Amino acid sequence: MASGEQTLLVTRPTRLIALRYWTSMIFALVLAAVFGLKLPWRFASTFPNPDLRGIDLSTILTGLFVFLAFLAFLAAELKRKSTRYIITDNKVIREDGILSKNTEMVPYAQLERVDLHQTFGERILKIGTIVIDTGDDTLKIEKIRNPAQVQQMLSDRLGRRGWTGQTPTGQQPPATR
Repeated sequence: MASGEQTLLVTRPTRLIALRYWTSMIFALVLAAVFGLKLPWRFASTFPNPDLRGIDLSTILTGLFVFLAFLAFLAAELKRKSTRYIITDNKVIREDGILSKNTEMVPYAQLERVDLHQTFGERILKIGTIVIDTGDDTLKIEKIRNPAQVQQMLSDRLGRRGWTGQTPTGQQPPATR
């Protein structure tokens, strides 16, 4: 960031950004419970449950699905923790990635439109996605809390050019619209 630039908002997406990972985790935990409680063998006694080196198949499958649920949990949290949105008084920044970082910056001077997208469920949960349109490209600020306030903050700055110079005594900085 430039010297004198102020950060207005730093936020991360909600956990719903990784909904597919959370769904996978719950599905894996349900399957682990099914095999852990040996439900297939309770309803069909002829269903085979062979032993592999002293451990029955249901225990192995339970462990496998618990491990897969743990991996889905890690993936979900890494997806959320590795994404950050920064709104300053001059630009909007989206950073994501763990090993390789991706940074997208949009100066307010390039903003043409700021849209808010919310499904019915997102409206109930008071989250949403802000789509910043520059004419050539778009930047998504996904699954954030209080999206209407963020949209208003950005809409107020449409086309604004940041003032980086010193204000002479007794004078006002140039208009920013």
